[in-house]
Amino acid sequence: MSEELTDRQREYLDALPQPSYQAWGAAVGSSESSANEMADKLDAVDGIEIEKRDGQWRNVAGDVNQRDDGSLVKDGTPDREDLTDREEYIYKRLPANAESLADDLGVSERVIEAHLDAIAEKGWDLEADEAGNYLGVDVDHLRSSENKGQRTRAANEWWQNRHDYLAHEFQTLDWPRADQQPTPDREDWVTHLTDLHAGDRVRREDGRVVYDTDDIPEVIDHITRRSLALSDKHGSEYDTAHLLWGGDFVTGEGVYEGQHEHLEAWLDEQVDLLHDPLKNQLRTFAEEFGTVQVVAMIGNHGTIRASGTTGRVNADLLLYKSLRNTIAALVDEGVEWAERVNFLLGEARAYRNFELRGGELRGHLRHGQNRKPQAETSARELDWKNTLIDHDFDLAYIGHHHVSGRIPWSGPPVFVSGSPKPGGEFVDKIGGTRDARDNREIAHVHGVSDDGLTGSFPIDTRNF
Repeated sequence: MSEELTDRQREYLDALPQPSYQAWGAAVGSSESSANEMADKLDAVDGIEIEKRDGQWRNVAGDVNQRDDGSLVKDGTPDREDLTDREEYIYKRLPANAESLADDLGVSERVIEAHLDAIAEKGWDLEADEAGNYLGVDVDHLRSSENKGQRTRAANEWWQNRHDYLAHEFQTLDWPRADQQPTPDREDWVTHLTDLHAGDRVRREDGRVVYDTDDIPEVIDHITRRSLALSDKHGSEYDTAHLLWGGDFVTGEGVYEGQHEHLEAWLDEQVDLLHDPLKNQLRTFAEEFGTVQVVAMIGNHGTIRASGTTGRVNADLLLYKSLRNTIAALVDEGVEWAERVNFLLGEARAYRNFELRGGELRGHLRHGQNRKPQAETSARELDWKNTLIDHDFDLAYIGHHHVSGRIPWSGPPVFVSGSPKPGGEFVDKIGGTRDARDNREIAHVHGVSDDGLTGSFPIDTRNF
């Protein structure tokens, strides 16, 4: 059924494509939330389909024109979507059956069939003959002149542009800064979460999915709820809540061999998925505590350039900067809870130091890829002793290894926080262990007074 577009709706539609709701709202002189609401309204109009594809919010229903009476008419069909490197490789191998493709790539036939379904959904002709061979009718139309290096450079350029856009946008805003004001006989409350790995799907050997990208907003909410409940259980009064985001919030692409088979969301989708749940976490903490300090560290999975020569363009960093910009914009609009947030970002270095209790104590946050989660050998003990000499910390935090606990050594407390993502082959390779238990420790919380650590608690997946 045709519907009429208002002038404002047409203005929003004409502004597409856009990389984010934030950018879309800015393009038409409104806010991120208004663009989000408009997307829902437009999506309900016959002949319009608002989706995010190739890192851009766009109308994927084809060209939409407006008749003189204001009703919509759909003209044409959507172009084929670009194939991923793996999908293009498979398509160029056709005609072939699923068994031979699986042998070629060293994966299961189920994985091949999932790729073939994705290829068909992207508009590429795919037929099967009576012998079970898949026919790639459109193979000749692939961009044969564009090699993998060109595509990689194009992707890097897109992410660099996205980073530059966020940096430029922030120049019009003030950095979110809320001063800590410690009160004698009170405490700060610390929550360390890390390695969310948005974009991953994990199956057990029996085929049961035990971790899915769609779970992650609820995982973040679960950590938030448990942290606040444990702060009540600890029974203290608090000045500041510290949210330590330890990195690898996104899972990246091509970080380790075979990762492609575990992905269900690409890099830009991973970043978008996390934005609103983390903003909601910030709001919840800011409404509960006098001040909230976010200390955000990048992980190794967010690296975008394959050479790893720069930490400036990192998908974790883009996520954090997008959230920082959102909070700054809310402060600019006079939103009270946002005015209680202080943002600290760790960029090129492997660590981020920060103040606790208004400077009485010093925290040290790492992602953890350069440290082991144990200190049972003299070499590892020396690593932490040197870190203590260099940074003079009172409390330290790492993730990365997907294991949970405290490092047993002779120095200040070092928390090793686990991941909501169950362990697997990649975790085995980096020194962790597979965790087959249903209840896993996925974060740490603790109180801290002017004298140091008070009570500490792990957050696990019970009652998730």
